[in-house]
Amino acid sequence: MKANPQSYLNIDRIEFIVTYQCPGSCRHCQNGIFTSRGDAAPCVDSKKAAEAVEKLSRLFGIASVMTFGGEPLLYPEAVCAIHQKAADCGIKTRQLITSGFFSSDRMAIRRVAAMLADAGINSLLISVDAFHQETIPLEPVKWFGAAVKEAGIPGACFYPCWLVDKSHRNPYNNRTKEILGALREVGLPFEDTTVSLTGNAARYLAAYFNSPAEDLSEPCDEPCDEPRNAGSISIAPNGDMMLCGFVIGNCYTEDIVDIMRRYDPYQSPYLSALMNSGPAGLRDCAERNGILADTALCRTRCDVCHAVASKLPCLF
Repeated sequence: MKANPQSYLNIDRIEFIVTYQCPGSCRHCQNGIFTSRGDAAPCVDSKKAAEAVEKLSRLFGIASVMTFGGEPLLYPEAVCAIHQKAADCGIKTRQLITSGFFSSDRMAIRRVAAMLADAGINSLLISVDAFHQETIPLEPVKWFGAAVKEAGIPGACFYPCWLVDKSHRNPYNNRTKEILGALREVGLPFEDTTVSLTGNAARYLAAYFNSPAEDLSEPCDEPCDEPRNAGSISIAPNGDMMLCGFVIGNCYTEDIVDIMRRYDPYQSPYLSALMNSGPAGLRDCAERNGILADTALCRTRCDVCHAVASKLPCLF
């Protein structure tokens, strides 16, 4: 008997990786060392993405939709199609995370800001800090911030990422403070976040953290509950649907309702290993099946899980 979607899924958030393409090359990027699976789709399919929003909102009580990347605004029409559908479906939070740099043409920047406002985005985070501004010019980002404010997009802010924490003394935080000083005249508020020691950050910034890496051979303090009570789903540019990094189907090639209905974590040896023995068990199960993941830079058990998941084929 096929699982009911509500049996193991409690989806209230949909995340779209609009594209992996990006004009930046940030040392702290969580997605910086990953590429799209399967086909090399440059951008999420607008119609299929909007269809996914509509169908998932019928199946579950979706509370938020987020678009990010890469740089999602390299494809503003796709971003707007997703958020317009989310607004039409009555989804409360419609969030975009962007570096703010997708064009150096001020008129084009204002046009995109107006499109985003019309699409109903009500949470817009513009990532600005020492990491982004190593490769991304600040002036067009400032123009975008001003255009967003002019367009009246609610919940818009600059979103600086601090190394270790905001009070930590290091060259990156010093530079971030200078950048934020140059942006104050725009009039958008600031919302802080901190570097997560995964992805590129584990490769380039680990020396700034005093905390030792976890003993990855030890099981998790509590069994991972995500496979049997998943709260969010991610959709990649090529249509892969992922629960915590595990591909469970592709919404370009089959009906999303069928993907949800057949999902049963106990039918996957990999998810069963994860639920029973944690990331170490997952890694061992993958190795027994000839799948080797590079975990040399992993500092947490969750990192191990994600590294292995990125090597696995579709689970169902």
